[in-house]
Amino acid sequence: MTGSKKRLNLLVAFLLFASVALFAKSTGGAEPIPLWEKELSRESIRIVVISDLHLGVDDSFSETVKNKEPMAEFLERLVVSDIDELVIAGDMLDEWFVPITYPPHNDLGIFFRQVADNNSAIIAAFGKLIQSGVKVVYVPGNHDLLLDEETLTGLIPGISQARDGDGLGVYRAGMRSEIVIEHGHRYDTFCAPDPLSNKEITGDYPSFLPPGYFFTRMAATYVAEGRTAPVKKLPQIEEPSKENGDQQDAYVYYRLWSWAMNSFPIKAGFDEKVFYCGVNGYDDSFSLSDLLPVVQEDGSISAVLYANVQRRWDEVQEICGIAAKNTYALATAGAIDHNFLDNQAVTQYFNLDPTVDVVVFGHSHVPVVNRFQKGYDKEKVYVNSGTWIDGKVGQERCFAVIESGEQTTTVRLMEYHNDGTISLTGE
Repeated sequence: MTGSKKRLNLLVAFLLFASVALFAKSTGGAEPIPLWEKELSRESIRIVVISDLHLGVDDSFSETVKNKEPMAEFLERLVVSDIDELVIAGDMLDEWFVPITYPPHNDLGIFFRQVADNNSAIIAAFGKLIQSGVKVVYVPGNHDLLLDEETLTGLIPGISQARDGDGLGVYRAGMRSEIVIEHGHRYDTFCAPDPLSNKEITGDYPSFLPPGYFFTRMAATYVAEGRTAPVKKLPQIEEPSKENGDQQDAYVYYRLWSWAMNSFPIKAGFDEKVFYCGVNGYDDSFSLSDLLPVVQEDGSISAVLYANVQRRWDEVQEICGIAAKNTYALATAGAIDHNFLDNQAVTQYFNLDPTVDVVVFGHSHVPVVNRFQKGYDKEKVYVNSGTWIDGKVGQERCFAVIESGEQTTTVRLMEYHNDGTISLTGE
């Protein structure tokens, strides 16, 4: 090698080293995550899906505190990890898990800004991903179904949003649009946006908060109070005749609320008006007795809030764009059964749309991979991307890794560990 060539090679090596060092400094020295089993193919789209981050406004009661630092680190490492898209499949900024003792937030714009400020490192990491050229997509969940498009754009400029209704969205991805990603809350009666109930309370305001909002406020209060409140003696209802389908459905709703109030008791009295929302048209205060169905004077089972809610479920499903309708009883029991949600991938997509090969939900917090071959012309894969809330030992910090090619799509479910390593999970 001549001296001039040697000097040129040294110069090139120095410039490469300098550019890599400068890039590493700009990304905080983050190392890429080894997500892929082979070299990057330019004929594929590489997607990471996360969900259920549950970033809270106050770390004294937020469900995600210990995992905030690893989450920010994970996102920083994605900047240098050869991905094309990051999809956030709902429940990112949590407006539901707030105890009833927390000061009311009548201005949702201010509230979500406070949530973002309390999780600034994570919000900044999303911004870095966008600036690096990664497409970052948000799909609404139930805990952030009041987070509107304009507010989110102000918090994370450049973020893409997949919306198909108030508090709902579906994102189609992949080289063949073969991937469907949504949160999954539209299928259960407690979390599907409900624009029909409580009009005598909210008036002309286009409200759509479902019963699960009040359930979550109660559960957050139970946690904030140290899980010490005694279980209340609740009104008892006898099961109606099996032949009366309408009242059987009302009884299922009563049973779920009874379970919730017994499982997450709060210190407030049964008739004490302690639930003040101040958002989405709910300007009054409500009590546990307003939520729990009881036997009315005419003998029917109903409550003050969401009175006779079972009678509107078919129309709510229409509004929510549910292709294959579920019975009210099944969709109510499914609110606390992750198997119900997992089965919706088959019911709503694989059995109806042959172009869908992969479905990703969040919502249940239970990471799962189900693969189906029998009855289909190719393998179909359902993934639940799990959650990042604290304390789900062996199930936290989960994410889906998808590579979409011209002919095939590979899907894996992984967990990010505190030491920065990753492992397969859910299968």
